[in-house]
Amino acid sequence: MANFQNALSDKNLDAAIITNPVNILYLTGFQGVSPTEREAILIVRKSAPAVLITAKLYQAEAQKLKSKDLDIKITAERPEVEKAIKSALSKSKRIGFEQENLTFSEFKKFQKLLKRKLTPVKDLVENLRIIKNDNEAAYIKKAQLLTQTVFDEILKTIKAGQTESQIKDTLEKIAKTKSREPLAFDPIVASGPNSALPHYRTGNRKIKTGDALLFDFGLKYKNYCADFSRTVFVGKAQDEQKNIYTLVAIAQKEAIKKIKANVRAKDVYLEAFNLFKTNNLSENFIHSLGHGIGLEVHEKPSLYKTSKDILVPGMVFSVEPGLYMPWGGVRIEDLATIQNGQGNVIGSTAKFIEII
Repeated sequence: MANFQNALSDKNLDAAIITNPVNILYLTGFQGVSPTEREAILIVRKSAPAVLITAKLYQAEAQKLKSKDLDIKITAERPEVEKAIKSALSKSKRIGFEQENLTFSEFKKFQKLLKRKLTPVKDLVENLRIIKNDNEAAYIKKAQLLTQTVFDEILKTIKAGQTESQIKDTLEKIAKTKSREPLAFDPIVASGPNSALPHYRTGNRKIKTGDALLFDFGLKYKNYCADFSRTVFVGKAQDEQKNIYTLVAIAQKEAIKKIKANVRAKDVYLEAFNLFKTNNLSENFIHSLGHGIGLEVHEKPSLYKTSKDILVPGMVFSVEPGLYMPWGGVRIEDLATIQNGQGNVIGSTAKFIEII
């Protein structure tokens, strides 16, 4: 909380209204609310304890978080919520709000309630979340290792003739044996031409001998996400498939070698992009090289050609080059950090070519 209060001072703000449930979780540890409902509001003040305002439904969990730095206000009706907000901000003149989260109607209600100008701020909490502390990094590592274990087990169950959905169902069942938490996102199981669609929604296509079979999924551990992609081939692989896979694997390795403390994120992206360009395949690389990960699957930094981010120790991010052809796609994704100034992969890297 102290780091966020310092961020308020840097923005010349007396207080901020935090409405994003993930940011509330990050700042307080409170996670009981639905991400689609406005069931909690956090008021952070520069020189007073923060105030978490939530409903009676969550009072047992919320009261456990009470401390000298965090006050808890339990409310039953909307007028009580408004009263608590007004009271918490009674001495604050310059008040910020999360411009990427608050709706326009909510903004107008807050402004009418507080009778003060509200200042939009962007990424005030998200910029703190970029750097993971030791515990956060350990949780992400645990989630990634569990994810890799699930992948190893799912491969043992696959046979030609199964549908993508059947494989996904088995994957989800195995995942439940490894973690009590929900998966980090809806898993992708894509076969044949479907594997050329990076954000494909798993369907009922039956896998065939010679198919590329792409997996993209992640488990959670203590609310922190994993993100992992592998491409295997069913029964056999054609020479072109092997060549594309090999090129993607080399691109990932070269990009990871490029990762160093204080290197530009876009330079890591260009390491993979330029390799593909040399092989006349840059047009088949249609997404960024990677993204940060933490409480959400997509966080800062961004590893893309337009990124202004600088990679520093404490960041955890994906490295996921991919090439997409008419017959299907190949994507290999691992998570990386910076240790001793160099890029370091979490868990084990992909095998050269895997045929199941």
